[in-house]
Amino acid sequence: MPIIESDFMQLTAQLDLQAFWEEEQLCRGFTTAKPRCAVHFSPDDHWLFEFMQVPSTLRYYRDKAYRDDLHRQANNITRKYVGRAFFEEHTWEFAPRRIENLFGCEFEYHEGGTPWFVPVTTDPGEFSRILERAASTDLQTWVFPAEFLAEWDSRQAAGEEMPRLGTGSRGPATIMTSVLDVETVFFWFYDHPALMARFADILATKMVELNTVLREFSGNTQPGWWITDDNSALFNRRLYAQYCLPVLAHVLEAMAPGDAYRYQHSDSAMGHLLDYQYGLGIREVNYGPEVDAASIRQAMPDAMIHGQLPPFLLRNGGPGEIEARIQADFHKAGLTGGLTVTTAGSLAAGTGVGRMRWMMQVVQKHCRYER
Repeated sequence: MPIIESDFMQLTAQLDLQAFWEEEQLCRGFTTAKPRCAVHFSPDDHWLFEFMQVPSTLRYYRDKAYRDDLHRQANNITRKYVGRAFFEEHTWEFAPRRIENLFGCEFEYHEGGTPWFVPVTTDPGEFSRILERAASTDLQTWVFPAEFLAEWDSRQAAGEEMPRLGTGSRGPATIMTSVLDVETVFFWFYDHPALMARFADILATKMVELNTVLREFSGNTQPGWWITDDNSALFNRRLYAQYCLPVLAHVLEAMAPGDAYRYQHSDSAMGHLLDYQYGLGIREVNYGPEVDAASIRQAMPDAMIHGQLPPFLLRNGGPGEIEARIQADFHKAGLTGGLTVTTAGSLAAGTGVGRMRWMMQVVQKHCRYER
């Protein structure tokens, strides 16, 4: 049964969902000329599996009809209790190849879990050959599987709205620690620095090449770039500056020139890297719950902060604890208009709709601006 939470439902019995989301339309932008902070939820497949008590995660990933039906069921529940649908109900069966695939990295699926990239090698000689193959690959002919092209043509012929491709990617820290296991990455930074520098150079070049192909294919001319880089916290400042910053700078310059949208998500405790992020021109951020909202505001005075409610606090905390944390973050980072109240990371699996309603009600009451 979906997680409803009767105690939180009682606390939010007077919440007017229609009025809340109508007001939400007036709450965008880094400004105090709005009624209150905006609110955002980001439930993902982890959340869905627990919320819907999904009996087979393997079937979810392999069976489009099954996946779409689960999405419809979840959306019907969240529309009723939260006023929003969060899941695509006509999902894609196939997708373009990813940058990790270029280095020989493929997903592995296990019942009860989500897809996980399998590292390609622990042999530096083999990895050198992998890098050279990646460098010489023509992405124009490599990136699109025939099945994806057929699905694209079919949907386009049916008059469906087609997605804009090449809008963002996982970041270099997470890509590197997927293609190679974490221990190998950091040992090789010291034992094989030239090899890892070559990896970073090829990664930067090929990320731009791949996403340029995706943009041209889908007719996407809108600049801007999002980054999801959960493993950033594994890098100290020196290694991040040496191996991640150059990749990000190269990609952002090509994909998000000038003052175009630049967004970074990371579930991790990467507070030691905020000045580097700010120097990259990143002005929309969603960092891990260990990164204090006041620290982000100090390091990034004009950045829109999406957070900083700890996901497990929303899932497990009492009403007063959740309320106090939202109020504290508002006073630390939201008084100037630059806070969207959301979880610091994805919505934790096991979070019920009653708690989502409570978060909405707290923001509606305590995160308002004088007008």
